[in-house]
Amino acid sequence: MAGDKKASERSPGNGSWEGVFYFHPDDGIYQDHFPGYPVVPGSLIVHAFLEAAADAGFLPDYLVIENFRFREFLSPGNYAFRIELDEERLNCLIYRGEKKLVTGVLKR
Repeated sequence: MAGDKKASERSPGNGSWEGVFYFHPDDGIYQDHFPGYPVVPGSLIVHAFLEAAADAGFLPDYLVIENFRFREFLSPGNYAFRIELDEERLNCLIYRGEKKLVTGVLKR
């Protein structure tokens, strides 16, 4: 299933948590998006962040999606993510090493 999360850990002391999103390559969405060069749709990426926020106790129905930037196409597979709580904002990041692949905000 697209957007499966693995190894999610929360550090309540500093208001951030990290984990890994797994976008399964056999998901049927990739038959149309894009055949021969599968790319994870941005909506699935945002949905994965909403699920991670819900797992941490934030109600997705009360979050506003803001300023998501997709700096690189993501092919199906594993991606490290981090969410940092900053007052009324959840700053979302998918990264590889020091490189930011996706950034965005979920606002409470």
